[in-house]
Formats: sequence, structure tokens, C-alpha cells
Amino acid sequence: MKRSFAAVAAASATLLPALVVGLVLGLAAPAAAVPDTRLRPGALERGPDVTIPHIEGTTVVDGDTRIRVPAGQVRLLGTSGPAYVVGASDSSGTDHFRVLRLTASGGRTVVLRGVPIWDTWLSGDGARLAWADQGRHRTGIRVWDSRDGRLEAHRRFLGAVNILDFAGTRMVLGGWGPDRTFWWNTGTDGTRRIAQRPGYAAKISADRVATYDRDPYDGGCSVVSTLRGRDRVWRSCDERVQVFSPRHGRMATIPILADGLGARDTWVRAAGGRLLAHYSARYFGLLTWETEKALLLDTNGARKAATVRCVVADCERASALRPLPDLR
Repeated sequence: MKRSFAAVAAASATLLPALVVGLVLGLAAPAAAVPDTRLRPGALERGPDVTIPHIEGTTVVDGDTRIRVPAGQVRLLGTSGPAYVVGASDSSGTDHFRVLRLTASGGRTVVLRGVPIWDTWLSGDGARLAWADQGRHRTGIRVWDSRDGRLEAHRRFLGAVNILDFAGTRMVLGGWGPDRTFWWNTGTDGTRRIAQRPGYAAKISADRVATYDRDPYDGGCSVVSTLRGRDRVWRSCDERVQVFSPRHGRMATIPILADGLGARDTWVRAAGGRLLAHYSARYFGLLTWETEKALLLDTNGARKAATVRCVVADCERASALRPLPDLR
């Protein structure tokens, strides 16, 4: 069944964040431009552990710090000063939602209850939490203090709107019905348009936003520009951005129509779109930039899964081998 444009944009924004500006605009180079690096977790050499805070099972891991969270599923939203801010749910991921602040010394504070954690954002400075509640014709966005859950801002926007990135009091929002990408300042309540196209990914610190010029199921393409909206740096009708690197705007991309279990292909591109690497596996899960050049890929092979670290074509395991996810 053909999926709607809105569904594709929403999936892109969930699965899901410059100094260099491309000099040439054009379509994506074919994947054959670089060798295919086939990732098989069991065949890779073991490298250092993941160096950034992350979740292993239901435990927050940050170097030697390990904080177990008594919950069915746990999502790390980020850090806030010395605290780790996590979302917790039941084992199905559909109920008993909580947002907690955890510290290495044993501190544990419930900040929010009942807010779906999969759509919740922590601002880049760790000071605020935000959640977009999409209704039939409007979307309500709430912003809370991440320390005590105090409501700081609430606004309703026409159409379906997703949070693409959040830094301080500024958000980049992407919406459709009507189609647009825009800034919202939660402190002043001011808005400013970026583009009249629906955005699906952004990184404020890298000055990058990705939008669709029309429904990708109807021949639409992905357009990457600066956050001024008019400075296009790359366009592809075959790939969409999954995540931008924090500062320089490198892109990890997947097939534009990837959906369901997970993408089988991932590309890494420079800030201007030049192809740097291509990875393939049975399927990939979460993609995260560990550094400006090192990409972490949750990689699922034929029998085992692992977190894999790649710098262009130099890849190694950054975790122990683990069983494949139970998708039944």
C-alpha cells in the first residue's frame, strides 16, 4: 500500500539530528562511487567501547558509570548538567511512560509522567523537555523545565508538526498540511519561516535542515540547506538524511523510501554531499555520530547484532555481540 507523504515525513523526523557549504548542487552520486563495506558483526574486530553516554538494555552507560533503570524499555534523551535524562516505559513501549533524572550518586527524580517518550526531546543544553502531540488537524507542543517538570510553554500549530531539533529556547519544526519548516522560540513565542517545504531532519549546531520538495512516493526528492532555507547544499531523489553530525554537518543517509524493519544500506556524505562511504547489512537500527567522523551503527547480521563504529571504510565492533532483536 502506498504510504502518505505525511507518514513518510513523520517517520523520518522520529528516526531521528556548518562551516562547509557545497559548491556544486546535484543529484546523489550512485552508491557504486565507493566500495561497499558489508558489515557482519561477528566478523569484525573488537574495538574500544562506545565513548558517549548510551543505553545497554535498560542500563545507562557512560564510561565506568552504569545506572540500571527498572523499566521495560529505556531511552536516553540526553544529559542535563551531571544528570542523565531518560524516558522509561513498559516492555511494550506503549504505556507507563516516565521521564526521569538520574545521577551517578544514586539520585532519581521523576520529572514527567504519561508523556510518550518516543516523541520527547531534551534541548541541547539539557534545560528543557518538549513533546509534540499531533491531533487530527493541529499539533500541540509543550515545553517543560527538565529539572522539575514545570510547564514553560504551550502552543498549538495548524497541521501535523514534528520537532526536528531543539537548542536552548529555539526549535526547528517541520510540518505538513500546510507544508513548511520554521523556527519557534519558546521564550518569546515568535516564529520564523525557513522553507515552504516539509522538513524532516535538522541540526541547529551544524546549520543544516533537510526537507522534501514533494511526496517522495510521487517522485519527490530530499533537499538539504542551511537554516536560512535558501542556501541549498545537496539534493537527492534516492536518499534521505537520517542524522547530521553535530558541528560540521556530515550526513548519514538511508534509502529515501526505507521503512519498516530498518534500512539495509547507509551512506556517509560530506557536508556538501560528496559520497564518503557506503555500508550494507541485514538491517540497521539507530545511527549516531560518536564524533564528527565516527558513526555508530546498530547493526543486525544474520545471527548476531552489535554496535559498529565506522570512520569511512575503517570499521570495528564497539560493543559485545548480542542476540538479534525479538520482533515477534
